[in-house]
Amino acid sequence: MYCQKGKKMTAKSLFACGLSELKKVLSEAGMPAFRAGQIHDWIFKKFVFSFDEMTNISVADRARLKEAFPRILPPVHRFLKDSDGTCKVVLKLADEALIEAVAIPDEDSMTFCLSTQVGCPVGCLFCRTGESGFTRNLSAEEILLQVMILVKRTGVKPTNIVFMGMGEPFYNRRALFDAIDMLTDPQGLAMATRRITISTSGVIEGIMELIERPGEVNLAVSLHVADDNGRNTLVPINKRYPLTRLRDAIGTYCARTGRRVTLEMVLLHNINDQYNDALNLVNFCEGLIVHVNIVRFNHFPGAKYQPASAANEKEYRRILKKAGIAVTVRKSRGQEILAACGQLAGKENV
Repeated sequence: MYCQKGKKMTAKSLFACGLSELKKVLSEAGMPAFRAGQIHDWIFKKFVFSFDEMTNISVADRARLKEAFPRILPPVHRFLKDSDGTCKVVLKLADEALIEAVAIPDEDSMTFCLSTQVGCPVGCLFCRTGESGFTRNLSAEEILLQVMILVKRTGVKPTNIVFMGMGEPFYNRRALFDAIDMLTDPQGLAMATRRITISTSGVIEGIMELIERPGEVNLAVSLHVADDNGRNTLVPINKRYPLTRLRDAIGTYCARTGRRVTLEMVLLHNINDQYNDALNLVNFCEGLIVHVNIVRFNHFPGAKYQPASAANEKEYRRILKKAGIAVTVRKSRGQEILAACGQLAGKENV
């Protein structure tokens, strides 16, 4: 699936291969097939990325592997750590493109926030990634690469993965779903699908495809505004996927999976934090199995918006709770290093 017969072994194919594919690749290179299981175990179970440390492999085979794979993982372009413990890696890919991924530790969990694109084509006005424009999709291997590098840098395996970094995940569905298959492979990282969340700005085809896939991957929708006029401005993708269609897709997801959808709302001062905005959201949520997650706007260089006032945010929450809607406020993490929600950009001047 990920390694093709006859292709020269590369560092990219090494950690992206499933076990059976890796056996074929090594056999074609003249190595015993059982080495694949040893390498796979070192990388995915022990998170060892140096052949010199793979002590159950002969010295001769380690030398051959190092010649074929000079580096299992590429070097990290930049590594930053916030005082709250949040870590961000900036990776420079083979074509010099920059992407960012974030590790967010908590008392009993570790969440990795991954990117799926270089930049983002959606262009939400309050998001630094959208401001950067769009360059290209990431491959499944480049998505998985973020996980392995974060594990190597933090020393901790993720308990949760959220596709909430750079890009619109459902505009890169093939690579996204291939990466999820790699992450949940029982012979690899063996993550439970219910520990994975995809956040979309509202790509309906992606929601419908997710419904048909096995597993329990969670869905979050970056809604932000619950009326078409306002959302057309803040989240331009709404012109292609208006709220009526989006609401129908969310309803289908809830009905078919029985799972709750998270609606993400970045509240901006005097933009979408008013009484009528909250009422519009109440109407949108009627009949849906949803949870509203209020996200405080995280400022970034050049941003023209301000976060909602504490009073407006409190009133907004009160209206939702009165209507019986579950609502929480997301704690901002990683602001000092521009790693919080809406701050990723893949730029040299982090």
